[in-house]
Amino acid sequence: MRVVIDSSVVVAALATPNPESASRVVLAAVAAGVVELVITDALEAEYRRAVEYPQVRRYAARVDRQGFVDAIVATAVRVEAGSAAGAVPADPGDDKVVAAALTGRAAFVVTLDRHLLELGGLEGGGQVLTPGDFLGRLRARH
Repeated sequence: MRVVIDSSVVVAALATPNPESASRVVLAAVAAGVVELVITDALEAEYRRAVEYPQVRRYAARVDRQGFVDAIVATAVRVEAGSAAGAVPADPGDDKVVAAALTGRAAFVVTLDRHLLELGGLEGGGQVLTPGDFLGRLRARH
């Protein structure tokens, strides 16, 4: 099952001290090969930018933040994203997430971003879920 993970989930997993947080468990599922992460160059760049925000550095000061991103993208399926201009009218910066999901034929977008969550679904049947809701679906399948 292919998924696109928004940078909000990467930041949440990095910044929380809780190893059982839904965001961390989602990334662990990727690392274990339970799900297949779809990534684009633009998404990787967003991950790398987001983990260096001052508030993230404050909570994850002793973590190799770029190494954390390296580990996430190491097993990902990289695709060349098409255009999804206008897919997220409330936040055009999120169009790249939708583009990755559509191009990579992802069944799910996992995010904490309210603009993406408001979409609910994507063309082709993909769903937009929080990490907790995604884990519920994943557990129901296994």
